[in-house]
Amino acid sequence: MIPSALQMVEAGLRLVDADLSDGTSGNVSVRRSDETVLITPASLDFRLLTELDLVELDLGSGEVHGRRRPSSEWRLHTLVYENRPDVNAVVHHHGPWSTAAAVAGITIPVVVDEAADLGPISTAPYAPSASEELAQIVSDELKTGRNAVLLANHGVVVVGRSLREAMRRAIQVERSAKIYIGAVVLGGVRTLDAAAVARNQKFFEGYRARPEADEFSALSYDSAGRVRLLDLVNYSFRAGVTFASLLQTLIVQKLHHRSSPTDGGSV
Repeated sequence: MIPSALQMVEAGLRLVDADLSDGTSGNVSVRRSDETVLITPASLDFRLLTELDLVELDLGSGEVHGRRRPSSEWRLHTLVYENRPDVNAVVHHHGPWSTAAAVAGITIPVVVDEAADLGPISTAPYAPSASEELAQIVSDELKTGRNAVLLANHGVVVVGRSLREAMRRAIQVERSAKIYIGAVVLGGVRTLDAAAVARNQKFFEGYRARPEADEFSALSYDSAGRVRLLDLVNYSFRAGVTFASLLQTLIVQKLHHRSSPTDGGSV
């Protein structure tokens, strides 16, 4: 099932709620077909994002369709899709615990059962943000079949067969990093051995199986009206725009949300 644009908006809000983004950091994309990708725009706070702000990229021609510029990391997303036909969603975030691990240049081992499908999460070599070099490094790391990689001094990229799976893994990487760092501070880390990892991979593959219609329910998560007054004030200072214009955007967002279909269909 192809996620709807509203589900993409919901994913951005979940990143903010999980403290994996300050609103403008990070990006999300989904493969819509063999030729096109839908991606979040550059520089727009997730809390102000609407379905109309999402950008479509043509994987073949590189053409961009939409009223905004695509995320600055669009090269990274498109190259991953080109090299991983099994991947239908990519999430990049700057969670503090996983970014701390990336700054330290460590590998996060499998320390809890539910992280078995991620395997050990290593740190890729450093490359500047939004560069072709970074896109190539991430693609090379993930085309081996891994589902998550830390970016040195930057953040993390995770992939999934669906948007739901990619989001779960995005949150799990952060949780694993936090648990691992806590265990190190407490004096020792006991990792799962290969047999335990294989056993849990098999168990969770069945345990997590859901009907396609359960991808992301827009009805289960209220994506409108979640911007606080303080969020608007802080963002207006960062973005250099007026508070009044932000408030207007929020009102338009809420009206558009109420008039949008909620049947979870593709766009």
